[in-house]
Amino acid sequence: MVLSEGASLPEDIYETLVSVWRSRGGRGARVSRGDPGRLSQDEMYAVSRRIRDLSRGFTRERSLAGERYLGDPELLGAYLLHYWPISFCQAALCLRMMRRTRGEAQLGSALDVGAGPGPVSLALLHAGARRVTASDRSGAALDLARRIADDRGYPLSTRQWDALSTTGMPPGPFDVIALAHTLNELWAGHPERIALRTSLLLRLGEQLAPQGRLLVIEPALMQTAQEAIRVRDGLARAGYIVEMPCIWQADCPALPDGTCHGEFEWSPPREMVRLSHMARIGRESLKMAWFILRKDAPARAAPSPADANPGQGPDQGPDQGPDGGTYRVVSEPLLSKSGRIRYLVCGPLGRFALSAPKGSPGAGVKPFYTLKRGEGIRFAGARKRESGWGLDGNSRIEVVERLPKAK
Repeated sequence: MVLSEGASLPEDIYETLVSVWRSRGGRGARVSRGDPGRLSQDEMYAVSRRIRDLSRGFTRERSLAGERYLGDPELLGAYLLHYWPISFCQAALCLRMMRRTRGEAQLGSALDVGAGPGPVSLALLHAGARRVTASDRSGAALDLARRIADDRGYPLSTRQWDALSTTGMPPGPFDVIALAHTLNELWAGHPERIALRTSLLLRLGEQLAPQGRLLVIEPALMQTAQEAIRVRDGLARAGYIVEMPCIWQADCPALPDGTCHGEFEWSPPREMVRLSHMARIGRESLKMAWFILRKDAPARAAPSPADANPGQGPDQGPDQGPDGGTYRVVSEPLLSKSGRIRYLVCGPLGRFALSAPKGSPGAGVKPFYTLKRGEGIRFAGARKRESGWGLDGNSRIEVVERLPKAK
């Protein structure tokens, strides 16, 4: 199955983001002659410096995670002109893939928790949601979300609510409840943060309509991705089906030492490319840890990968052949010491290495050498190896699911 084209940022929405930032008095803000959407050199310099500050605060130092950085006009410019488009396109990609499980069913109501200035709310509206409620503890951030939505002609409701609170949760029912780059900021550093985050999602899940979905997007950093996976495992044990991207439904076999995330090609807006270049921050791809979950069954005890593969850990591969099942590619191509190219794949029998000799051994294996992280595959004729499974000239592989590209 080939999914349709990916999500894209509407061409003129970047002009809206630039206009909103300028109106807030960002340092260096000055309209360029003849093109209100183009940043002047003064603006480029001022914003790119603050993008570097935000990047350090979000990734290496994590000092800004959960902080109210949007109250600073200069940091606001860095967020609106760099991180806002990223979150919008991440959410739009997930929503496009959600259609694979929902079909073309109308998306009615949605709740965006930790909405900030509304990139995910706008992605939901752009995807066809009829009613979207943006929820955040910051009234100033919600004001920005409303202004951007108004400029686009979208009706957006807002609700000031702190997700750390046990009361005042926006009432449903909702077809989608989204939390994008929100969970990692809640109870940060708390020894019970995984249990607390899981409990929050379970409470939010009570507000889902029948067949409603939870959408979780988190940074693809080692710690944030691992913690998102642990929350995912807790929800799976509580009866949620992980519709995307996971095929394996039990506790994630990447843990405790590994991680897993998605990566998508995209073409950022022109001015964002210029800013990223000046800030020396590469944005060749969109990376995220993400899950689409649907409440489906009574709570259950999820089996471990070792239960499915007796006597072996998840990285050593199953004892029985994996032919016929669908597996997700969960790594970049790796070159082994023996000269074989291998990928980590994850599916019905857990997570293991799938490899082939460098250089095509046969026509049926050629698709193996073009695989990308996140694609769905089926294969036949694999042979057991010391580590995982191997393809040879008699094997066949088929790409059954290609993920969309963000434009």
